[in-house]
Amino acid sequence: MKEVLILGASSGIGLDLTNKLLNSGHRVFATYCKNNIMISHPNLVTGFYDIQNSNTFDFELPEKLDGFVYCPGTINLKPFRGLKQDDFELEFQVNVVGFIKSLQLLLKPLKKSNLSSVIGFSSVCAQSGFNFHASTATSKAALEGLFTSLAREYAPKILFNIIAPSIIESRLSEHLLNTKDKVERIASTHPIPRIGQPDDIASLAQYILTESSWMTGQIIKVDGGKSRLL
Repeated sequence: MKEVLILGASSGIGLDLTNKLLNSGHRVFATYCKNNIMISHPNLVTGFYDIQNSNTFDFELPEKLDGFVYCPGTINLKPFRGLKQDDFELEFQVNVVGFIKSLQLLLKPLKKSNLSSVIGFSSVCAQSGFNFHASTATSKAALEGLFTSLAREYAPKILFNIIAPSIIESRLSEHLLNTKDKVERIASTHPIPRIGQPDDIASLAQYILTESSWMTGQIIKVDGGKSRLL
């Protein structure tokens, strides 16, 4: 049985991954910020955690952690001329600083596992140029660089890998997918012409956490072929 902490487990990929791990017999410590986690399970421990304002977790951490998944993220699409410095700083705080702060709280139990795994989420926009993605791409590219450095520093004890999706149907993207026309238009920009689902990403994350032991420092693109085939 793995013991995994998931930050941001109340919806989307985090919630789907929580369910998958619980259904596979693992123990999950899951945090929420704005919306409570509306599931219960004997192996589920939940608590409030705000990546910008919390300095500790709402529950007692286990002595060892086998996995840590950082789900908080941003999608802020604006032309560069309309972006303010605050836009860049906010996305950097959520996507990078929040992860750093959280990892520093978790390093001790992660080191006590025989082999632990840390997963973060980037975006297809970090390495592929898209209009209006300047602030999001900046912070996600920084996160990718951070994970690569950490993977080298903590190998072979802690594995660090990033999943880089294209757009996923979730609470975070609902303002971009709120009409049928928008869904069809965005889906058509992918060689596999559909919107990504949380399961597409959570299934891979589950594999990395529970099955993979010889992969670290990787940026894995799950994006309907968008980053390579257009």
